[in-house]
Amino acid sequence: MPRLHLTIAALVLAGCGPKIQQFDVTPRRICAGTPVSITFKVRGEPHMTVARRGDHGSDTTTYTIVARGRSDSAYSRMEVITFASAQTLVFSTGMLGIDSLIAADTLSSEAWGGMTIDQVTADSARGMVVIHAGKTATLKAGTGAQSDWHGQPVAGRWELHAGLLHGEVPGNPAHHPPAHLYLTVGLACGTGEAHS
Repeated sequence: MPRLHLTIAALVLAGCGPKIQQFDVTPRRICAGTPVSITFKVRGEPHMTVARRGDHGSDTTTYTIVARGRSDSAYSRMEVITFASAQTLVFSTGMLGIDSLIAADTLSSEAWGGMTIDQVTADSARGMVVIHAGKTATLKAGTGAQSDWHGQPVAGRWELHAGLLHGEVPGNPAHHPPAHLYLTVGLACGTGEAHS
């Protein structure tokens, strides 16, 4: 379970019915033992609950802020995922020309803040070129992890390039290239926010 480093900036407002005006929990993805910061602003009497459920490779902690009035209440929820030492990133592919795949996504600092990379492994049978955090490296099929991005944030833009394998034919349902490329990222959690 994450440590509750409760940097709680709470403002309780008087007025009509209860209302959650602001509720933030950051970061939203963490390694075990990483603290989270909680900020909220409510109208009414505040109350917080914390519930945790486990999954393979990760736990999810749900933070619920409740604002209570005389006969009514309002609530808002945020989830924080606590990961094991590695996480699989999934990227949707598109064609780049007639013989290559491209996949790209930007992982937000809000979701991945405080998490840095230990090593990256191509989780597929094909080699690929990976661009992230101003670095470009080739991950060869069947080889071990690369440490080119050690200490870099998980957050930010990721771009993957890969050639088609023998027998893959765009537009042919039976031999179509994969819809996704996968990377396994070994995590090295820091205490600060990630920079993208």
